[in-house]
Amino acid sequence: MTRTPPADALTALRRAAAHHAAGRHRLHLVPSENRLSLAARLPHLMDAAIRYAFPGPEDGGENWAWPGRQDLVDVENAAAVRLGAQLGADFVNLKPVSGVSALTAALSALAKPWSVAYNLAERDGGHGSTRFIGTRLGLQMKDLPVDPDTCTLDLDALARLLGTGPRPELVYLDAFMCLFPVDLTGLREIVGPETVIHYDASHTLGLIAGGAWQQPLAEGADTLGGSTHKTYPGPHKGLLATNDAGLAARLDEHAGHFVSHHHPADVVALAVAAAEMDDRGREYAHATVAGARRLGAALAGRGFTVCGEKAGFTDCHQLWIDIAPLMDAAEASRRLFEAGIVVNAIPLPHITAPAGLRLGVQELTWAGMRKDGIDELAEVFTAVLRDGQDPAAAASRTRALAEALQPKDGPGEQVLRVALAAAGIGGAA
Repeated sequence: MTRTPPADALTALRRAAAHHAAGRHRLHLVPSENRLSLAARLPHLMDAAIRYAFPGPEDGGENWAWPGRQDLVDVENAAAVRLGAQLGADFVNLKPVSGVSALTAALSALAKPWSVAYNLAERDGGHGSTRFIGTRLGLQMKDLPVDPDTCTLDLDALARLLGTGPRPELVYLDAFMCLFPVDLTGLREIVGPETVIHYDASHTLGLIAGGAWQQPLAEGADTLGGSTHKTYPGPHKGLLATNDAGLAARLDEHAGHFVSHHHPADVVALAVAAAEMDDRGREYAHATVAGARRLGAALAGRGFTVCGEKAGFTDCHQLWIDIAPLMDAAEASRRLFEAGIVVNAIPLPHITAPAGLRLGVQELTWAGMRKDGIDELAEVFTAVLRDGQDPAAAASRTRALAEALQPKDGPGEQVLRVALAAAGIGGAA
């Protein structure tokens, strides 16, 4: 029996549909977001969205405590193998439900309470949750030194800091603000073979999978983790990976206690995204880095202060703009939003202003933006932020770019209209 949703439910759906429709006319440059294909969205309409699914016995048989879930378990196992091939990992764990979920399991599994663990300070681009969670787990958290000129680890300073004393049990590389890769080989030489190096790849996972960034597990990291919805165009989920069987067992044990249910619909969505990455991930990853560098050069050429200019602006998807010479970062974000462009106004490492603009081109690249689109985007930035043009006047240019990336009547919109109509909402999308 089909029931019409109650009025409040329809109100919630209408508001979400309005948000969806408005977002289609905007360009999203937030580095922590990406598109999810129609195929990857479909599992959330299926039975997988409401079921538990746990692996069966070690002999591979059906788990009769949870009968009828083997198809979902098989999808998870296959996805782990595919992701392992992309990341250079023998063991991939899909239990984390987010990047912070993966972070928590990793900190718990890889270092004992009261041991010393180093991570990046927030002022240097470290994730704000790492220090809080690590401290609550009983770890003695300390700052990794960073060279402000290169925006990456200062290995000479770290060597002096550690001296001839004991090495930390864990180095947790948690850059959510990043432009350039870490010298993992040099880091390993300094901390020695016993320290566990964990690489949080939340922001660069898709670039790693596509071969356009460093390969952490091949360069000295013991374990890798992070979220799957930034440069990796998957659902909001997390993963952990390693080539060490012992570490894999520890990660699995701790993840299993911190996460009781890891959302089969998200697992299936990630399996779809992983297949899509096999299909076009290499081209996408390299195009993302090229697009970020092109936008950085275009903005710098128009008078913007782009961080990392001496080193080519960036080696990943992120760009950092010190917008203070022109205006307050929040005002810049507001003006861009009025012009149809969504950006982060956020504190940036090694600038004097309280905040700057953190841009990411991964979502535009996955959607298909090419060089001419990047150039037009730089022109809109210039008109709105440097030349004082009314943002509303620039909005038509942004809208044209956005509509070129997602046709008005694409298959995803057709499916959404049918689903909304079935729920009792017509014409909302």
